[in-house]
Amino acid sequence: MNLNLLEQIKKIGFQDNEAKVYLALLELGRATVTEIGKATGMNRTTGYDILERLCLNGVANRTTVGKKHMYLAEPPIRLKQYLTNKKHTIENNLEKLDNFLPDLRSLYKTDLKPGIKFFEGRTGIKNIYADALTAKSPIYSILDAEQYLPEFDQFGKDHAKQRTALKVKGRYLVRRSQKAQEFWDTTYKNKPAKQKITEYRWLDYDFVFSPAAEVMIFDDKVIGVLFKPGENFAFEIQSESFANSLKVIFEIVWSQSKRFE
Repeated sequence: MNLNLLEQIKKIGFQDNEAKVYLALLELGRATVTEIGKATGMNRTTGYDILERLCLNGVANRTTVGKKHMYLAEPPIRLKQYLTNKKHTIENNLEKLDNFLPDLRSLYKTDLKPGIKFFEGRTGIKNIYADALTAKSPIYSILDAEQYLPEFDQFGKDHAKQRTALKVKGRYLVRRSQKAQEFWDTTYKNKPAKQKITEYRWLDYDFVFSPAAEVMIFDDKVIGVLFKPGENFAFEIQSESFANSLKVIFEIVWSQSKRFE
């Protein structure tokens, strides 16, 4: 078998076994499945399937001589028509794909695609904090306690207790205020077990606006909680790239902030 021709035929789209059977047909002129099998080293079932596929593609033909099924190659010029037909099929399929590609995109699920969840109302806000208790990495938090307290004071204390029990570490950048200091004093001060996994540092900056929010970053998630009565909702974005980007910013600010005393 001409190995150079074999490689050339494979380059125009034939699979290895298809190319071998096609070349064998050209060399034998007319042959049975058994004869093709001997020439190519394939079993009868494999040879038959390939021969039928070549016939379907118009580069071979099947005929009956007596009681035997015989196969023969069509003139090699038929390869041009074979490739032209493939080209037209691909072009038609590309047009069809455009019609339903948007639907496929809407179903597309991957770890690289950000997932977004929304939680509404005070109950929804409290529910999203339960997700933080599953954190495998330390929680990075940026917190404005002015709107968080006093309504969430007891909830915050209970959450800190649960987090301590689960050994979920937390690092908190907190906007400086009297309420924030009081929350630290009543929740963490003189409590070694809690302080072991929790550290607060001041966002000591003269804000000209009220963030009234908490942003938590952990694992591959970013959680935003908006406390103002007119907003009153939370959201969760699951994206490793986004979470890591915010972690970098957090670390920069953290390194320049002062610990709670």
